[in-house]
Amino acid sequence: MVSDRRTFLKNCLSGVVALGVARLFPVSIARAFTGGRAGQSMLFFSEDEYVLMAALAKRIIGNNTLPTDESGIDVVQRADRFLAEEDPELQDQFHLLLTIFDSTIAAFIFNLKFSSFSLMDEQSQDQYIAGWMTSWFSFRRTGYQALKRLCMSMYYTDARSFTDIGFSPAIMTGTPK
Repeated sequence: MVSDRRTFLKNCLSGVVALGVARLFPVSIARAFTGGRAGQSMLFFSEDEYVLMAALAKRIIGNNTLPTDESGIDVVQRADRFLAEEDPELQDQFHLLLTIFDSTIAAFIFNLKFSSFSLMDEQSQDQYIAGWMTSWFSFRRTGYQALKRLCMSMYYTDARSFTDIGFSPAIMTGTPK
């Protein structure tokens, strides 16, 4: 019982420290990932955050999530609209999460990488994401889950993605294909 309490307090403290330190560092983003779409009216994400989320969604879901893909699903645009409606405290926490996730200093401390996520090559990005997914720090695992679930839900709740998973609306209505 005491051990569980200590673990909980250590995890909370490490998360608070990481979020506090993140406020000190700007997000540095390679604008090449946007495909010219970040200039669209964003309600929640900054242009830099749009670029980061586009790169992240591409790595989490797959190559079919680029804003210029044939399905036309812009995961980041949908996430922007969704997060713009959320509680301001949650919005602040999500901005901090993105700042930490793309911080060069955090990448060095946690994964010994000398680059921010957005400037890494695809293989390094995959390794970096895996580091967040399997981290000893619960705030990193929780942050990974938040990013993954946002990307996945924004993609797979769009009707244009249904064919990717073999779902047909005809199944629900009972009509033949």
